[in-house]
Amino acid sequence: MSRDRLGVVWAGLGLTGLGLAFLLAQWIGWDKIWPMFPLLGGLVFFAGYVASGFKDAGLTFVGTAATLIGLFFFGFTLGYWDWEEMAQLWPVFVAIGGVAFVVLFIAEGRDRDWGVLGIGLAAIVFGVVALAVTYGLLPGDVVKYWPLLIILLGFIGLVGALVRAFRRE
Repeated sequence: MSRDRLGVVWAGLGLTGLGLAFLLAQWIGWDKIWPMFPLLGGLVFFAGYVASGFKDAGLTFVGTAATLIGLFFFGFTLGYWDWEEMAQLWPVFVAIGGVAFVVLFIAEGRDRDWGVLGIGLAAIVFGVVALAVTYGLLPGDVVKYWPLLIILLGFIGLVGALVRAFRRE
């Protein structure tokens, strides 16, 4: 498909989606469906990744983060959580960032950077532990051990560098 036609297809899909959003808002209300914008924005980044022939892995990071943030906010607008709970739920954002890094690592294919995986896993672990602390499932003094995540991240980076060095020889 030519680049011009592809642009027309994307514009048509965008206008169709926007029209559906406005129609849906009339029935359900903007206060319930506004999280669809980050969610759909994330899906657009995934579509861009596919359209690039699976070459622009960076699009998966933004696509993952935006999609998961949209889904998370739907939890509030649909009544699963109250906005007052954000004081306890903030670690979800850290975990979402971690998941986005892991997806980026997977999408990088042969050019994988093991440091990206380390950052992602460390963020997920930090997010889960912080969530457990904010909900009182773990004692607060567990947080004083957060430097262990930095040590883990450094160790993963070193292992990755060594693996790459030995592959080149």
